[in-house]
Amino acid sequence: MRCGKFVAALGVLLAMSFPAYAQTTASKIELAGTYAYLRTNINGPGGYSEGLQTNGGTGSVAFNVNNSWGIVAELGGYNSSTVSSAGGKDISFASYLFGPRYSFRKWDTVTPYLQTLFGGVKGNNALTVGANNLTGQFQSDKNAFAWTIGGGMDAKVTNHLAVRVFQAEYFMTRWNSGGGPNHQNNFRIETGLVLRFGKR
Repeated sequence: MRCGKFVAALGVLLAMSFPAYAQTTASKIELAGTYAYLRTNINGPGGYSEGLQTNGGTGSVAFNVNNSWGIVAELGGYNSSTVSSAGGKDISFASYLFGPRYSFRKWDTVTPYLQTLFGGVKGNNALTVGANNLTGQFQSDKNAFAWTIGGGMDAKVTNHLAVRVFQAEYFMTRWNSGGGPNHQNNFRIETGLVLRFGKR
């Protein structure tokens, strides 16, 4: 399974990329703001498929329960311009996700992590999609289930500021495609800044 191989490879990379140092203590709260690139796949009846290059951003808050485990709540917004199935117009959508994060706090300067988030997505309009004389409505204007799994790495700047070097995730959505597959396999990558408050 592509998703499983992606997560396994990411976990090995994060866990083995750095030499061991003294374990660090987690902050109680972490606020992050990131730029996000999301490759979104739109499908439809008759084998229709269109890939959207979307750009946007996310804001998240993480509450660290202990030194390894935390709970993340995240909001995101994305936009793509000149979409053929939207008649050459822009389309935009938002994501709202929540779930656990596991952080590897074995190094003072970097913190790799893995996470999986659950929630939903909603766009600004429906799209007319189809191929081979078949058409349908890709219902991106409706709320739909979304799920992500992946990880990333933060690099410490000061005790209260870090750079999110990257966050890479498989991002699955379940929009109704009007006769085509009702799930979409997407990919998201982010980079930005993290503010850290308090100590456990």
